[in-house]
Amino acid sequence: MRRGIAHIIDNERRNQLFDINIRVLRVLPPEDSTAYLFGIGGSIALLVAYATSKSLTDKQEKAIHSQFALLKIKALENDILTQNHLDLTAFSKAQQSEITKQAIARQTAETIEAMKSPSEMQLDHINGQLQGELSLKNHELQISEMDKVIADNKLQVAETNKKLSKLSSTPQDDHKSSTQSPSEQLKDTLINALKNHEDGYLWKIINSLKPLWLIGNQGSGKTYTAGAIALIRKYCLDAPIHQLIDRHATGDNADVWQLLEATSKAESEDEISTAFEDCCDRWLQRIKEKPTKKQQVIVDEFTNLKSLCGDTAIAFFKMSLTDTRKAKEYLLGITHNATNESFPDGTAAARKSGTVLLEKFSANGETPLSRVVVRYGLVDENGNNLEDEERTLPNWFHPERIYQHFNGKPINFED
Repeated sequence: MRRGIAHIIDNERRNQLFDINIRVLRVLPPEDSTAYLFGIGGSIALLVAYATSKSLTDKQEKAIHSQFALLKIKALENDILTQNHLDLTAFSKAQQSEITKQAIARQTAETIEAMKSPSEMQLDHINGQLQGELSLKNHELQISEMDKVIADNKLQVAETNKKLSKLSSTPQDDHKSSTQSPSEQLKDTLINALKNHEDGYLWKIINSLKPLWLIGNQGSGKTYTAGAIALIRKYCLDAPIHQLIDRHATGDNADVWQLLEATSKAESEDEISTAFEDCCDRWLQRIKEKPTKKQQVIVDEFTNLKSLCGDTAIAFFKMSLTDTRKAKEYLLGITHNATNESFPDGTAAARKSGTVLLEKFSANGETPLSRVVVRYGLVDENGNNLEDEERTLPNWFHPERIYQHFNGKPINFED
């Protein structure tokens, strides 16, 4: 009704009729001045009644759900107990049946044994002994047959390896080995072992005139690996150690470096600076002379030497990137890492293209691992650069064993 009146009024206003005809004659007062209070009170009472009803209904609903949940849980517990009881009863009956069968069988066997005569019992005893001995013999026979098969397999493997070694060796090799001196034979066996280890990557690195740098944390065996490489170059490539640059040459590393029999050593800061300058001058002189004989220079802890010697160390490293190959001089360096903290700034690209970087590892900071990674400097058969190549070192790759190989205790590479 209110909306209808409002609609009519709105239409009247639009027609400008209602506004013209309307007149306020008199405002009628309410019959009871407190009537609106009863309306407000009734509304409030209605809201309170609704809230109370809603609250009681929610509590009742939660109580009913809780009761249903408890009944459901109780029913599940009863089902589980009943099922377990049935399972236990069935299992108990099965076990009782089995025990009864065994008891009956045992009683039957005892009755049969009691019915036997003394001669039959003696005969059974003899048969039991014979069966026991027969079982032992069969067991021994099976073991001997297995041992025979294993021995035959080992013999076949040995014969196959022997035939393969004969086939792989040509008459020229046989003639060559018969005419070689003992030292040449020792060289060939070591070189062959390097070539046969993981596609010969290690021999490629050792035989290369690229500067070789070893990196790794403490305890990774960098010095021992460097000593082994230097000894192989000395004995197999006829490259003596001309110069050893190490602040601990006669200290912590003396047991390794003494095997190299280096011509000269530089230990103090002044000696090392002078040695760096001598290397640069010597390389230029050897390049002019075009030498045929090779030699080696070894630098340890270059990370510290760079900061101690400054410009001489930086000049030494930069010239080594190009001059050592032309001067026929193997450079073997040791440092901590491959960052600019270890090498001069601005040489990253030249290092990657002109050197070999070999990283060593240790699991506990004390014991070296056989695992190595050739970070760069290694190429494949087509000349493509290989990076981050995972490899291993042979178990005999130790300076002491390589030194003994050429001094009375040859290495058995087949072990």
